[in-house]
Amino acid sequence: MPSDASRGESKYGRIPFVYFYHDGVKADAAFGLLDIEIAIQRRGPRSFQFEIYCVGDGYQSGHGSSKPQPLAIEFRAGARAVAKAEWTYPAVLDGHMDPFGFSAAIELDEADFRDIDRALLPSVRGEVTICLD
Repeated sequence: MPSDASRGESKYGRIPFVYFYHDGVKADAAFGLLDIEIAIQRRGPRSFQFEIYCVGDGYQSGHGSSKPQPLAIEFRAGARAVAKAEWTYPAVLDGHMDPFGFSAAIELDEADFRDIDRALLPSVRGEVTICLD
């Protein structure tokens, strides 16, 4: 990450996993996103690109989706959010581990790009469709 490092300076980070749980059931995850890689890359003056890659981890009980809310990614400089991206990820299928990727332009100025020191994934809701045999 990023997909082409020769295109410009980048900021890169990894998050090992994010799991989505049924309301009130914290012991058993419904689905997850694993090995999340996030990058912002300068592509030119005041031109930046956001990229995300992960593996959708579907358990045997149902499908997961971002239908209620996209995954939000906040890029932070200290306590201040300098940019935000949203990703409506594809369906996470039960019994699958599928690679997902997404790329989009992101609004950011040079000083904020320089100051980014982390990414934060605020809490969001996912949707699970239970599959009955």
